[in-house]
Amino acid sequence: MGLLHKLFSYQYITHEHLAGLDRYKYSCIDSSPLSRYVMHPFWNFLVELYPKWLAPNLLTFVGFLCLIVNFLLFSIYDYSFYGYCANQEDCVNLQNLTKNQLYFQNNINKFETIPSYVCSCIPQWLWMVLSVCQFLSHHLDGTDGKQARRTGSSSPLGELFDHGLDSWATLFLPVALFSIFGRNEPFGITAFSMYGLLWLILGSFIISHWEKYNTGVLFLPWSYDLSQVGMTFLFFGTFLFGQKIWYFRIGPILFTQFVVVVIYVASIGLSLPFSLYNMYVAYTNKSFKQKSIYEGVRPIFSTLYLFVVQLIWIKYSKINILDLEPRAFFWLTGTLFSNISCRLIVAQMTSTRCQIFNWTLIPLTVIVSMFTLNLEKSVFAPFLTPRSEVYSLYFMSVLITLAHIHYGICMVRQICDHLNIYCFNITSKPMKKSD
Repeated sequence: MGLLHKLFSYQYITHEHLAGLDRYKYSCIDSSPLSRYVMHPFWNFLVELYPKWLAPNLLTFVGFLCLIVNFLLFSIYDYSFYGYCANQEDCVNLQNLTKNQLYFQNNINKFETIPSYVCSCIPQWLWMVLSVCQFLSHHLDGTDGKQARRTGSSSPLGELFDHGLDSWATLFLPVALFSIFGRNEPFGITAFSMYGLLWLILGSFIISHWEKYNTGVLFLPWSYDLSQVGMTFLFFGTFLFGQKIWYFRIGPILFTQFVVVVIYVASIGLSLPFSLYNMYVAYTNKSFKQKSIYEGVRPIFSTLYLFVVQLIWIKYSKINILDLEPRAFFWLTGTLFSNISCRLIVAQMTSTRCQIFNWTLIPLTVIVSMFTLNLEKSVFAPFLTPRSEVYSLYFMSVLITLAHIHYGICMVRQICDHLNIYCFNITSKPMKKSD
């Protein structure tokens, strides 16, 4: 216990951060019609069913764990997003199914598209479990703040805990959507298209918090509740009718392509223009929180850098790393993004200067450089094999995940000590430490 205590006692937050946290006041505007007229009335009813001793942060954490369960279940039954098996006899002959998948992986450069016989068989019951987990995650996340106000336990930690986990949760929606549609012929979505959708959702999240960093007000994007409700119904519809229900055309385009267009419109049309306008208004009426335009755009640099470096890896990987290992690649991107976002959220809540560059991007840059630059004649050449590129992706995924968890635990412990509260218990407080 002494070693663990020392391991998770690193202080990521300075005294300046803690002083800013003491002055913090929550300011948020949720103008979405779905949220105002449907979700909030339902959550007001739901929160009254909770016992008063139930900690809001526990609701947040359990909701996040529901998404982790979904991700793990998909990883077991459809790790590579191969999609629906049109020939259900393949699902009976699992040996043949595995053989087809392995053949594709070993000969990936020979395929322009993934043939329909390279597929995954997701059990029908699983979609019901996924639907329930998605439902619980959405509504637990929607009621945590109401429970905090109901029990008088609101604190800056609650908002930081909620939004910090939300930044990681942005990974799971597009990844789950990819498993519904798959990426094989004739109705699937390519891994690169799905990666683009992932970045649209990540972008919508970071833009809303970048906006708050500059204006002091969090304008919740309209697309959030819409996407959460939509995923619940997609899972439930798949449970009732199977994946094949989504494989149809709307006029000249596939339904899967239609969904892609909707997400693009919702993410770009309902997020970016409003955020830019709100920041412009704040700048012109002198309520802009930062001293200059440069200070205002600092938080976006790490996110843009991550996007560019990952794009270079995808473009110049000699083994088509995104097509070969899409799930690991998505996980690495989402986890790195979450760490960057959490540091922005801390800066925004404490009115401190946001760091311009996240250290976790350094090992990523090294690995991407090793496998995309022309190093065949260097001393590293014997180590730059296709297998080592995949293992490097795994290594980065584990390293960044552990680093992000360490950051989160240490930060929560430090804030709890400062506020003299427990994270998951609101019925008692820690004993004050003697000087």
